[in-house]
Amino acid sequence: MTPGIQVRLAVEGRDVCPVAETTDGGGQVRSVDWSASDDDGRVVEEFDLAGEQDVPEEMSVVFESDQGKRVRFDRIESEPCICDRVETHGLPVTDVNAADGELHMTFYAADVEVVRDVVGDLNDAYDSVRIDRLARTGDGDDSDFVLVDRGQLTDRQREVLSTAMRMGYFARPRESNASEVAAALDISPSTFAEHLAAAQSKVVDSLLEQPT
Repeated sequence: MTPGIQVRLAVEGRDVCPVAETTDGGGQVRSVDWSASDDDGRVVEEFDLAGEQDVPEEMSVVFESDQGKRVRFDRIESEPCICDRVETHGLPVTDVNAADGELHMTFYAADVEVVRDVVGDLNDAYDSVRIDRLARTGDGDDSDFVLVDRGQLTDRQREVLSTAMRMGYFARPRESNASEVAAALDISPSTFAEHLAAAQSKVVDSLLEQPT
């Protein structure tokens, strides 16, 4: 089996992703699909929305049942979405869904350098990015235990991670947002994001380091 890494990310999408925005007041989105752009640069997206919230005016309901609604909307290819940004790295996005204003997606990478590049790119563009799951495949072992050295983290990075964990920043649904955690730490949201990204990068390196 060829070695590879399965990555599942969560991105704060209330203000940047129409799909995630529909779940800001509750509900869940599943089965997100999009078409190739047409001659006018228009991309059609559809998704299944479960919940009682209203559909935004720019979207239309194409099918409705007791389980929820099938929703459709158009977007312009020149205004790339979060998934597009991942796919510019040559990584098709799969299993896209959303809940509580967050967009969740899965992609597969060949090595840790690719994962670092994608996470860094998304952190530069959006408010917050969280790694939900990492799974390494193709090593031939039934179990893959990796020792994470917490000494790689600075005291401030450990404090940021500990505070974020305590306040439910990593919970699903999220119990606090980046601004609230930053306020508790008496730092700006951008500084919080920088510390979090640096800490995540170090943890990812430890988790994905190839055995020698």
